[in-house]
Amino acid sequence: MEDILGEIGKGFFRGIGYILADLFFWFICYWTGWPFCKIITFGRYPKPKRNNYWGEEESSGVWCALLGLTIWIGVGLYFLGVFA
Repeated sequence: MEDILGEIGKGFFRGIGYILADLFFWFICYWTGWPFCKIITFGRYPKPKRNNYWGEEESSGVWCALLGLTIWIGVGLYFLGVFA
């Protein structure tokens, strides 16, 4: 019985961790990188979201999220004193 509850607990916390990581990457990192992508590409990237035939949204904002993640990593390293 303890093993079953332990596995359920691991799955629950893994799910919470996945949701938090997804929220951090697609919300915080995306909106941090979005203005920089707009400035660098003179407003051409990211393109507006489109709905395809099946009703799924196609987003082209992966590079904005990656740029935002890079910015957050750089800020963290700066405050850790790596660049000093």
